[in-house]
Amino acid sequence: MSRFPSFRRSAAVPAAVVVAATAGLLAAAPVAEARSAAAPAGRYYHTWATDVNVRVSDADPNTCGRHPSVANCPDVRERLQPGSQFYVYCQGPGQVVGGNPYWLMINTDRSTGWLASYYVAYPDNRLPDVPDCPGMSGASGASGASGASGASGATDASSATDASSAPALGPYSVTAYETVNIRTGPNTSSRAFDQILAGETRTDALCWTHGETVRDHGYTNDVWIGFTEGWASAVYLKGNQYAGLPAGARC
Repeated sequence: MSRFPSFRRSAAVPAAVVVAATAGLLAAAPVAEARSAAAPAGRYYHTWATDVNVRVSDADPNTCGRHPSVANCPDVRERLQPGSQFYVYCQGPGQVVGGNPYWLMINTDRSTGWLASYYVAYPDNRLPDVPDCPGMSGASGASGASGASGASGATDASSATDASSAPALGPYSVTAYETVNIRTGPNTSSRAFDQILAGETRTDALCWTHGETVRDHGYTNDVWIGFTEGWASAVYLKGNQYAGLPAGARC
């Protein structure tokens, strides 16, 4: 559920695999409108603090997605209030906030982006039912309380310490063979807010998931590619059923 402006795009690479993902208001390639895929149970959480920033980077989504921080994700899409609920796609290490090294890629009813896990109303740093983001690596020192209480008005970074991490596994590059919408969720009923143009390559694809089945141009596929700020149907992206992403890069 995002409404972000266009991200920085790289030049088209004919042989590259393409994926488009996020949500927006622009028209896109024709897509069969089917039922929305049900979100996995148990991955909805809420914030405890006031004015918690949901962050992205319009200029450099790759750096933001690899290692979320206030500096790497300078653009604020939304400020969540105590009790604001959101869906968590995945988690990974970034700037340490309040002693917690984890950041979450989340989706609210208004936007998609990165949020410091410190502000989630859960007692531990790492959420138990949320997978690692494939473009990131595990953090060390991830146990311990994330602090379900604290001063209201905190937005994100109260510490500029970086979490230790191994070499990144992604993000991945994908290329669209036809213009496709970037939507807020992995289904055509989610709002579209941007597009990936035919022949355009995006370098911030993080993972794939099963969502709404899309049928077009003789292809049928329920795989959607997740970007740092949205989702796109793999039907319109070059490559295999996963738009060239590894089969193991599931959200």
